[in-house]
Amino acid sequence: MIVGDLLAKRLAELGVRTVFGESVVTSTDQPAVGHTPVGEADLAVLLADAAGRIGEVDGAGRLGAALLPDGVLHLSSRPGGTASPRTVSTPGELLDALVDPPGVLTPDTSAVHLDLDLSAPVDESVTASAERPRRPVYTLDPSLSGMRILAVVGPGLVRARGVDGLHSFSRAAAAGVVNTWGAKGVERWDSPWHFGTVGLQERDLELAGVGDADLLVVSGLDPAELAVEALSNPLVQEVHPGQLVALCAHWEDRPDPPDSRPALYDSLAGVVTPLYEDEGAPLSAPRAALHLSGALPEGSMALVDPGLAGFWVARTFPTSIPNSVCVPAEATAGEASGFASAAALVCRLERRQCLAVTDARGAEAPETAAVLAFAEHLGVPVALQVWRDEHAPTGSWSSAGDHLSLLSEHLDPHEVRVDDVPVRLGEVSAIEAVAGPVRAG
Repeated sequence: MIVGDLLAKRLAELGVRTVFGESVVTSTDQPAVGHTPVGEADLAVLLADAAGRIGEVDGAGRLGAALLPDGVLHLSSRPGGTASPRTVSTPGELLDALVDPPGVLTPDTSAVHLDLDLSAPVDESVTASAERPRRPVYTLDPSLSGMRILAVVGPGLVRARGVDGLHSFSRAAAAGVVNTWGAKGVERWDSPWHFGTVGLQERDLELAGVGDADLLVVSGLDPAELAVEALSNPLVQEVHPGQLVALCAHWEDRPDPPDSRPALYDSLAGVVTPLYEDEGAPLSAPRAALHLSGALPEGSMALVDPGLAGFWVARTFPTSIPNSVCVPAEATAGEASGFASAAALVCRLERRQCLAVTDARGAEAPETAAVLAFAEHLGVPVALQVWRDEHAPTGSWSSAGDHLSLLSEHLDPHEVRVDDVPVRLGEVSAIEAVAGPVRAG
């Protein structure tokens, strides 16, 4: 056994499927992780970021990995994430650095500088001296059952496989569930327990009634989507996703949902529902998002890049399945990252179906061009649709049905292809009148 075997085994335990960039030296023809050679360091990092962010098919968290020519191992689940490398010089230090790296649950990035010989022999008995942090288990006293409790959850809950625990808690506490867009699908879009998606517009928290609840139970938030400090409530209890099931363990179940949803849900529905029903061309953005949701087979994902396309999908993509849509936090910051194309390539390498979406700015980003050129080099068919705004010509498009035909082709592409879709992305005045300015470039 050599150091490289030790590293590959630990990376596999962290969910890494393949290392992009340089190869991890191992002593076996069947190492614990695969390898995809990538000559450009930035491209290797982008692919690793995307692989970590999309997680497993069931939504469980994992890390993506890129090994760079300077010996830096980039571990990430946050597209665009950076970190100062931690230098390790012995097998023990290497294992210590990988005991509990950030990013498996809440999207994040870390880096390790491998200042050791991966081909050197190592004793199989070597172990880490560091331990994973221990967390106290919280329970709520049954005397609190008369309080108005609201759950606010983020992508870390999905990545921790905590959805069942959330349901157990919310039903016992009669608590409505508010999610950030990274946790879409933890409740069905039409469930009476679903109180809406927050973090996308200025008034989301206000309209969701976050400040009016007697107690907020917060779990799995990504600070890039919604920071705990932004919650306008004096009584907030953060809980690890795996511990939600214990919160109301001594309470009697109250299976009836809350009597009503907050203003966020109904006010947005008043704006969005007519747009869902619009069958014309160019497409309304909610109608395009509806098509994405309806076209996805089980176990597949919609992957969306920065800008207004990312906002509209995060706001209006109807789902009952966690991890069926991924719009990274950067997608609402106006940064063209190339995520959609990179994640689509990763999905194709893992034999997963997906639908990838960007807008005009994302299509013009050098990162997107680099990914598509690399897909051509590998001979891996990747499809990317570009949602053009309402000023783009509709071409031969005559109705919403044209989009559905395109999506069926994109689920099983036979070549690298980029297709324009006319979408009214700039139609935001009505939704901003309800919930304030959008978080999109």
